[in-house]
Amino acid sequence: MTLPHRSLRRAPENLPELVGYYARVDAPRHPSANRLFAYWRDCVAARGIFVVGRDVPARPIANLLCNIVINEPLADGSDMRVRLAGTSVRRRFGGDIRGHKLSELFSPEDFSHHVAASFEAVRTGKPVILDSSLKRGGVEELHTEVLLLPVKSGDLQTDWLLVGIFYFN
Repeated sequence: MTLPHRSLRRAPENLPELVGYYARVDAPRHPSANRLFAYWRDCVAARGIFVVGRDVPARPIANLLCNIVINEPLADGSDMRVRLAGTSVRRRFGGDIRGHKLSELFSPEDFSHHVAASFEAVRTGKPVILDSSLKRGGVEELHTEVLLLPVKSGDLQTDWLLVGIFYFN
């Protein structure tokens, strides 16, 4: 199912609004997303959990680190804060997003979609994979695949979320 959502970015008066579309997919299609997913799955199979500080950063996925974001759920479960953001994420957001909450980065419509999918991955311990497209009128401006992978912080107690963002165009 594809769900349209308004984007954070507002168009100038003479351009149509930029709208985001999200569809859940069963498995990653982007080659780099496949590599990250396989690495996450292998770490979980070998050690039971994926741990920030032990499993990432890591040599097998060193060239994917620019595509990774680590989010920490707020204690009240209302939002997530960006702990770490790879450099290619600047393409989507236009700058460094470390320290920001998801609610600060997305429009209310996009935020509710992103936070719900993020907390679902954390709560269930199962990955969520999204196909995401930003379109202005009939023109696709950005097409990405987003992996939401549940992980643990270095203390092995706190649930975090590893987000992989991979660009098709």
